[in-house]
Amino acid sequence: MIILRQKMRATPDKSDELMAALAEIITPARATEGVISLDIARVLLEPDSFIATAVYEDGAALERQESRPEVHKVMAMLPEALAAPLERTIFDASRDPARVGRSIAEGVQ
Repeated sequence: MIILRQKMRATPDKSDELMAALAEIITPARATEGVISLDIARVLLEPDSFIATAVYEDGAALERQESRPEVHKVMAMLPEALAAPLERTIFDASRDPARVGRSIAEGVQ
């Protein structure tokens, strides 16, 4: 399982335009084979910043989702829209069967 976290800080004059383009990514991405979840949100204390968090079955799913035209549109905008370098982290995760489906309240930390 692959987990992606990406933070984008837009210039104030490009923030709304970037937000609209990011919104176009969500529905098609969620329908992409191997995409478990994908969310993009505005950072509460940094209104020109956005965080994308996605969970993929594997690297091939990440590649499929990132090859979509909506993603290419956003990537083309970033050089002029960003006020700071893109922050992108990819985690390789595995599921611990003993912890799947349990909550912190049940003793999983």
